[in-house]
Amino acid sequence: MKNNLLVSTIIGLNVFAMSQVTHASSTEKPQVPAWTGAALAETISAMPKGDIQRGQVVAKDMMCIACHGEQGKPYTMNFPSIQGQTQEYTMKTMIDYREGRRWESYKRADVMVKIAENMTDQQIADVSSFYAAQTTTAWQKPTATYEQAKALVTTGDMSRMVMACAGCHGAEGQGNGVTPALAGQIPQYFVRTMQAFHEKDRVNDVNGMMDQFTKGLTPEEIQAIADYYASLMC
Repeated sequence: MKNNLLVSTIIGLNVFAMSQVTHASSTEKPQVPAWTGAALAETISAMPKGDIQRGQVVAKDMMCIACHGEQGKPYTMNFPSIQGQTQEYTMKTMIDYREGRRWESYKRADVMVKIAENMTDQQIADVSSFYAAQTTTAWQKPTATYEQAKALVTTGDMSRMVMACAGCHGAEGQGNGVTPALAGQIPQYFVRTMQAFHEKDRVNDVNGMMDQFTKGLTPEEIQAIADYYASLMC
């Protein structure tokens, strides 16, 4: 474990240095068309077939392991877990970084923009296949808000027009195609993502669905759902 952390730290310093030139040529957000369901489906279907073995090499060569760990489970809570993430969603994410749909003002994604800009479609498909093949593990044990969150996740709250998360993300948080898996996700990342959608700092979803969903939830409920998914594995 110590060796892994040392390697991660060394590579991470290189990644950080690379991130400093991410927006050197342009500090303005690119004007990129928002996704429609049809456009996204066409883009994903046009991607090449991924290879798991090649994807593992890509993960090392592109320094993914520095932040996300060797199998997609990060060593710290600073980065999202991508183990077991659907291949389609990871491909979409990398395309969004590369084309400028992921351009958050808080700059956490700067390094991902730079990495994605230097990846081919084949590399993206390969590394996405690799992470999709990994087993999802829980990040933490269930908390006291588990049952409260489970009710919101499985049935929602129609009195506030809060839709059930499971309707899109699956009963076990396993995801479905371009809809991401949430099981085993780092709770801090989950909360940060929900805030970004709510504040329209992140608008790369189809038809603004996540913005609508987050409006009906309190910060306490978002935290409870984050903890709920962090305790699941699929």
